[in-house]
Amino acid sequence: MVDLESVRDRLGAFLQDQHGAPVEVADLEVLTGGYSLVTVAFTATTAEGSARYVLRTDPPSDAALTQSDRAQEAEVLAALTDAGTVPMPRLRWSDPTGDALGSPSLILDFVDGPQLLARLREVDDAELASLALQLAETIGTVHVAGNAAAPPSLARPTTWDDYVDGYIAGWRAVERDYPESDPFIRWVADWLDGHRPPPAPLTLVHGEFQTGNVMLDSSGAMQVIDWEYAHIGDPRADLGWMQNVAAFTPPDPMAVDPVGFCRRYCEVTGLDEDIVNPSTVAWFTVAAGYKSMGALLQGIAAVATGDNHLITSAYLVSAMPFIHGLWRETVHALEADAAAARSTVEAAS
Repeated sequence: MVDLESVRDRLGAFLQDQHGAPVEVADLEVLTGGYSLVTVAFTATTAEGSARYVLRTDPPSDAALTQSDRAQEAEVLAALTDAGTVPMPRLRWSDPTGDALGSPSLILDFVDGPQLLARLREVDDAELASLALQLAETIGTVHVAGNAAAPPSLARPTTWDDYVDGYIAGWRAVERDYPESDPFIRWVADWLDGHRPPPAPLTLVHGEFQTGNVMLDSSGAMQVIDWEYAHIGDPRADLGWMQNVAAFTPPDPMAVDPVGFCRRYCEVTGLDEDIVNPSTVAWFTVAAGYKSMGALLQGIAAVATGDNHLITSAYLVSAMPFIHGLWRETVHALEADAAAARSTVEAAS
């Protein structure tokens, strides 16, 4: 439960310090849909006028489903705001220590349109296809911004192989850290290691790209939100994660026309279609799953030990069989694609 009165008072005092003049904070509204942070929309009024903003703040430690660093997110958002090349709400202020706002926090511009996921669920097939291509352009624009838009403090992998090794090691760590053995996790890690896609240039990656983290503003332009997992990595990680999430929260915009989506993305980024195509993206769909799988299993284990009281973790126990089936189906489809490609090459020879 968010104490909006306390939030209002802290925001008023914080913004007054920033402006050097009185600020009235009103119309506070808790925004739902996110799992990691508390998000509150509010209106701030000064002598110059009123504006709508969004506060993103850490929840209490015993109510956090995942952990991330608000200070690092503030650095990333400040750099992207200064660059002006990434479609996202501008960062206005931050309190990375939480000394003023009671918890590490960010304040950004409010996007006055709907969430893309909600929009996709109410449109016809023609508009769904159009929005899918627009989404390919949007995330392509993020990746084109690349290292130039990211702050120097953001870690850069030494090589592409080092970056991909991290995903495979992540899967192996999930099983190692879970109290019970799960051979399925071991199988996924081994499969990924033996079926690596061709490398892509490393660039700025959102880290949690999905239709729930894209907003449509009043002009219809897409704005990418929630950058807490931004990093430098393979851009296909964003596309794979989007499909990973869409398996649980459809529709999947890439699935409308996978080849067309990848082709439009390649047109924006300049990458070749042998680098970005439905098969290479699907590898990252499987690879990126260790993050959600790890968080899910940690939450379940914490419920069992009494260290976690979140109903979400208990509910997600039922997702385990679905996840196993989903990744096995994906892997089998990738193997079938690879076999068909080999047959085509052999026939041509």
